[in-house]
Amino acid sequence: MDLQLDLFAALTSEPEEPAKPGPTPRRTAPPAASTRPLAATASTPAPRAKPAVRQRVSDEQAHRTAAALGEAVADAWNRAHGGPDIAVPIGLVAALSLIRQRDAHSPNLKAQILAQTPRELIEMYQQIWAGHWQARPDLIDRARILHEWLNTPDAIDDHRAYCVKVVTEAALKAGILDLTGHCDPIERSRTDALSHVIMLLRSNGARQGLGEFHTPPSVTDMIAEVALAEISAETAVGAMRAETGQHIHDPAGGSGGMLRAAAQSLRWRGFDPADFIWSMVDVDAIAAACGAVNAIVWGLGPNVVVACDNSLANAMAVEDARAHARRVIAHRDQVMGTARMIAAVRQTQALLESAVAA
Repeated sequence: MDLQLDLFAALTSEPEEPAKPGPTPRRTAPPAASTRPLAATASTPAPRAKPAVRQRVSDEQAHRTAAALGEAVADAWNRAHGGPDIAVPIGLVAALSLIRQRDAHSPNLKAQILAQTPRELIEMYQQIWAGHWQARPDLIDRARILHEWLNTPDAIDDHRAYCVKVVTEAALKAGILDLTGHCDPIERSRTDALSHVIMLLRSNGARQGLGEFHTPPSVTDMIAEVALAEISAETAVGAMRAETGQHIHDPAGGSGGMLRAAAQSLRWRGFDPADFIWSMVDVDAIAAACGAVNAIVWGLGPNVVVACDNSLANAMAVEDARAHARRVIAHRDQVMGTARMIAAVRQTQALLESAVAA
């Protein structure tokens, strides 16, 4: 079946091609990327479900839904005896947060995904991560801990495939697409869905060992308003000239909750987060990975750096992460260039064979 899956709708540009400065009208969606969306294929016939209609919700409703989502995913993983590798269920939710329905008038994406077999779901997740790697290799590489297990599909046994199915069903039924499936970045940024999933899957002892305490969204919203008040006052007069470029940084970013609140505050002031520079550091690999995924979901733009490091021990954490991101982008360019060259050679060979046969 052809899933109505838009892998690139949340992406406005690639990191090496920053968006042109300019104010963003309030409550508008970013332009769709020119990259053609990939479609996952499967043999199951498409359900005749009605197209999904995304309902706008309040911030409070979004936070409640996110909390319920975390509980549902943790319960599903534990009941399925998924094991200690919590990066797997968190990665499944992260992948689902990266997609949206390609066409509002096409069959319901949620129903289509729910109809897939466990093995078809694994193939779908591979396509989601691969597609986003092409567009944002820097952030997807930072999120590697969430998806690297998919690189060896032959090693995924039937039980792991079953756990994938169970967690996917739980996340979809708990409303992940209602939180992140919107075209409007303001709607996608009302809460941090992945934060709740991390907190509920990780044991209290593990959280204390990491010093991990996720700040409630209502608190991050308030802090962001206070912190950005001065920026707003200073730039209000020249806002139409988009003289932005301030660097917004969180040295203990977790999954990015403070950046989300700051981006929302900027949007309500008429700014585009893509015109700002964003960075965050967190010592926990899973939290940093979720922060990288959230940067895409929340539409922070091309100027984002996520470091997995100890900001107290390494004052150059952001600079080191930025250098690593440049290397990853260069590798992507090399891989894609090689792929295009191979495709061109094959096309030429096919034309020659066709001419000889004639």
